[in-house]
Amino acid sequence: SRPTRPWPRCARSSPATEGAKQTLSPAAYHLGMPHALLDRARITPGWSGPCRYARSVTTPSTGPTSEGTSARPPAPATTPIELVQIDRSSRSVLENLGQLYRHDLSEGLAHLPNDDGTFNNRRLDVFRSGADPTLRAWLIRVGGRLGGFVMTHTDDQGRHHIGDFFVVRALRRRGIGHEVIRRVLAAQPGQWQIGFQDYNRGARQFWTAVATEAAGDAWTIEHRPVPGLAHLPPDSFIAFTVTH
Repeated sequence: SRPTRPWPRCARSSPATEGAKQTLSPAAYHLGMPHALLDRARITPGWSGPCRYARSVTTPSTGPTSEGTSARPPAPATTPIELVQIDRSSRSVLENLGQLYRHDLSEGLAHLPNDDGTFNNRRLDVFRSGADPTLRAWLIRVGGRLGGFVMTHTDDQGRHHIGDFFVVRALRRRGIGHEVIRRVLAAQPGQWQIGFQDYNRGARQFWTAVATEAAGDAWTIEHRPVPGLAHLPPDSFIAFTVTH
């Protein structure tokens, strides 16, 4: 017999699971931008998330059967890790990675694409326009290949913030995101305030680990309601100072 191709299948939530909060992977979803900075969209009732790949199944056969295999393609290289600062001229690569990033956000934040199949990315729009001169962007390169991007900005009080932060799926849960943020913080010493959603346990664990490494126990977390969106859980902001 011959294994069939594991085509995607889409699941719908049951009445018992509709409305339940989701626990988001620390690497799978954005870890910096709070709700207040994201555009909203309605979720389709009964939808429980994007298509998942079904397991391989074996077609019925009267002859001998073959065992499945757990072998996976070789993982991509995880070193060296490089941060390449870019400017507004890198429009195409940021737009392409930005769509992957926004698609990752869509499951946890219940966002749907526009009618043309794209997601909004207002921070990228601001970066391309040059309206905020404090916005900085880096491409993440791993093993000589493109692996994601990260953006930061600085507010009127001189505090730095992580805006967009994306690592491609093939490189997640391998310490790359943590190393990228370590380098970004080192490049911009001073006060940092990073927003995340507290119900995302992975995000809380990630950012508290980052803050502890950077500032010991000298960090605080503040919860704030989302302006104009009282039905949403409050945003959380972790604050700490990075010294030279």
